Amino acid sequence: MKLYTNLRKNLSARILMLYLTFNTILMIILGGSLTLYSRRTVEQEVTHYMEKILEQASLSFNTNMNDITTRIISFITYNKEIGTALSNPSMTILDQLALDRLLSSKLKSSNMFNNIVQDVFIIGDNGYVCNISDRTNLIKDYPFTQQEWYLQAVAVKGNSHIQTIGLYPQDYYNPRIAPNAAKADTFSVALSITNSKRNVVGAIFCTINIEELGKTLMSSNYETSGKIALLDEKNRIVSQTDNSNIGVLLPFTDNTLQILENNEKGSFKDYIGDEMYLIHFQDTSLGWKLFSYVPLKEIQYHTWPISRIFTVALILCFLVNVIISVCLSRSIHKPIKLLTDNVNNVDSEHMKLENTDYTYYELNHIADKFNELLLRLEQLIEHDYKSQIMMNKFRLYSLRSQINPHLLMNTLQLLQTEIVYGNIEISNGIVVSLSRMMRYTLYHYEKEVQVTEELNYIKEYLFLFIRKFNGGLSVRYEIEDEVKSYYMPKLLLQPLVENCIEHGFANNPSDSLIVIGAKCLEGKVIFTVTDNGIGMDEEELCTLTSNLGKTNIDDADIGIRNIYQRIRGSYGEDYGIEITSRKGEGCCISITIPIIREVSGL
Repeated sequence: MKLYTNLRKNLSARILMLYLTFNTILMIILGGSLTLYSRRTVEQEVTHYMEKILEQASLSFNTNMNDITTRIISFITYNKEIGTALSNPSMTILDQLALDRLLSSKLKSSNMFNNIVQDVFIIGDNGYVCNISDRTNLIKDYPFTQQEWYLQAVAVKGNSHIQTIGLYPQDYYNPRIAPNAAKADTFSVALSITNSKRNVVGAIFCTINIEELGKTLMSSNYETSGKIALLDEKNRIVSQTDNSNIGVLLPFTDNTLQILENNEKGSFKDYIGDEMYLIHFQDTSLGWKLFSYVPLKEIQYHTWPISRIFTVALILCFLVNVIISVCLSRSIHKPIKLLTDNVNNVDSEHMKLENTDYTYYELNHIADKFNELLLRLEQLIEHDYKSQIMMNKFRLYSLRSQINPHLLMNTLQLLQTEIVYGNIEISNGIVVSLSRMMRYTLYHYEKEVQVTEELNYIKEYLFLFIRKFNGGLSVRYEIEDEVKSYYMPKLLLQPLVENCIEHGFANNPSDSLIVIGAKCLEGKVIFTVTDNGIGMDEEELCTLTSNLGKTNIDDADIGIRNIYQRIRGSYGEDYGIEITSRKGEGCCISITIPIIREVSGL
């Protein structure tokens, strides 16, 4: 990322990048358009070819089904005695044997079978069953007449005596004799059988070998992963080129279902499951659909040679563009590098650019302007910047000197009181305490100290005032143990405590309380100094808050303003002071600083 940023800021590299980018984009657009056009052309050719293949598959399938239907109708039409025999509810064994011989002879002579016909059944309501293998491969006493597919065949609707029966299991075969047939499903073309009174007494079924039908469809298949499936009226797979997913509903989208329902044939692209397919379909004579679907990515594979050629051409063009762009950029790279080298040689001792001819007018103009800027910068450092540093130091010392007199005057006032009353021992203690406090305040004002040190100083400071006001003032500390090991700016709390005594209690505490608290919250340390003094109304509070950011030095609220500016100057605008107060209810000042776990150099 850093290298990329540096290249973007380099003029020669920028020219190179822009030139290459522009030409690369043009080549990508051209190559992408060519690839898209070739892909679309291939898809159109495949669509046209698949439509022809599906028409041939549909013609072959319809021919087979129509041939089977014709042969069944012809067989029943020319064998009226079958309906008469099936009308007999009490057939004897001799009657059954006679009918078996008759049907066996008739079926063999009718030439009813082709490669996709698996078996032919004649079933009567009276329980008679006959198939081409004379029942030797059937389960004994199988309830044929109770099966749903039989009941569908004999349920004549209007004049339609012939029906296509959808998928059903061939569980009537004995698995020990015909294991392959017993495990496979089938569908059949069925014709109801009537007697002389035109009553339905049974049906003839021509069952289809689905595996052989799949092989027939496979001969018309296209692409390696493409499939042709026969779908029934519920869009279930009845047969498929690879004989997989028989009886399964393909995961069609709503759009595909709508197209299949509303059209007899067509071609379109849509998802089946998670993959996009090129789809073709066509109705058959059974009312079912032949459905061809090929993965679109397999068709697009044919455009990969074009994509590879384009990639090679793109690389070659890119190399040529690099050579051209390098030649173009070298003419300006040398003078620019000379200018940048001279700029890098500028330091605080020699703040002037060498007077060199940089070939181009624009670069010479930049060099002249840069020299002017260096001159102005030197003047700024000499006059403004240095004087500003001195002003900031003066301001810091001024603020510091304004803190110490308050402390000294309050302490001397207390010392005077004790001397007047002759309390020599207490007076000596005050002097010792004062010396420690002055030592703490006078040195290393900017130094950050441990919270414990600051609190010890505040306790000594308040002890003097507690003595001075003879019990009229009390103090409570609410300090979290965790905070004590952290660091804080020196003399941060003393001006706030002094403010409580001077303004909150009007230098005359009576039943007065100061609460000093410290806690950690959300990665910050919050100090609070709360009193139960006279407080402030809303106008006074607003005035005090608005004066915190003033930079001019005056006597108004100097202690609190000093703390506010010290915190903001050291830690930023996320930290500072918050003041809340109500008239007659006291005041609370909160100081927020970051958590400082250690200070370098301590």
